[in-house]
Amino acid sequence: MTPADVLRAYWRVALLIACAVAVAGAVVGWAAGGWGAAVVVAAMTGGGAVVGAYLSRPHSVAEATAALEESRARGYAEGLSHGMLSAVAVYEAAVFPKTPGGVRPEERLARRADAYRMASADALPRAVRVAAAAALEALDGGDLSASQDAVGKLFTAVHEQTAGR
Repeated sequence: MTPADVLRAYWRVALLIACAVAVAGAVVGWAAGGWGAAVVVAAMTGGGAVVGAYLSRPHSVAEATAALEESRARGYAEGLSHGMLSAVAVYEAAVFPKTPGGVRPEERLARRADAYRMASADALPRAVRVAAAAALEALDGGDLSASQDAVGKLFTAVHEQTAGR
């Protein structure tokens, strides 16, 4: 969604509100003085709503645009965190295959390179990056229990980062 889309959505909602206010004004005007009063009150209330929307537009659009940019950045970081967790899990499967000889050395090295490439992403949150580095170090060491513990800590770091909105 671009800032132009935010502005377009703002105006659509503002006009919908103005129409609702104008209808309510028409009902009140009709009850108070007939059809002539209904037209005058509807025009005044609807016009007032449009003027109010126009005057509050810069502030509202700026807030919506800032919220949009913040959610984009957070979503990108969350996506990288989950991708990092996936890359480490795939590397873990290559380091400790379920069947002996199930993973060729070239495949293991390729998975390792992918995991390290994901861990070096600049937008990756610091807590996830530190946990990923510890997991990769444990996996490179080849100790199954230490690796499982480190990958578990990485999972917890990713979960805390994404659930702590």
